[in-house]
Amino acid sequence: MSDTAAKAPEAPADKKPQRGVVLTERAAKEILRVIAEQGFPADATWVRVGAKGGGCSGFTYVLDFDRTGPTEFDLSYPQHGVNVVVDKKSEFFMGGTMLDFNDGLLDRGFVFKNPQATGSCGCGTSFSA
Repeated sequence: MSDTAAKAPEAPADKKPQRGVVLTERAAKEILRVIAEQGFPADATWVRVGAKGGGCSGFTYVLDFDRTGPTEFDLSYPQHGVNVVVDKKSEFFMGGTMLDFNDGLLDRGFVFKNPQATGSCGCGTSFSA
């Protein structure tokens, strides 16, 4: 019997983490519903996603509508008919985050699934990175 055991292949060293914020179709549908409900023009309204200092874990997620559009400090990710904007500083902490929407009776609302987070609070609105 040989000493050498079969090893699982290692991930390539040049594989980089996914960047940007990814919207699920459910999240995009809800965002477009709210844009229409508010009377905002869908093609001239951006959804600003970000992180700011605060919360019980260090950072708090931010989700807001922006009618001015991206600046030189932002990255833009159009998806499912929604213009998503993330400022570069927030993107550092949120790269690869998936934004989903739960429409259940007890857990209705947007949900952030952030692979950069090393911890989060019980309510899911703040995280540490």
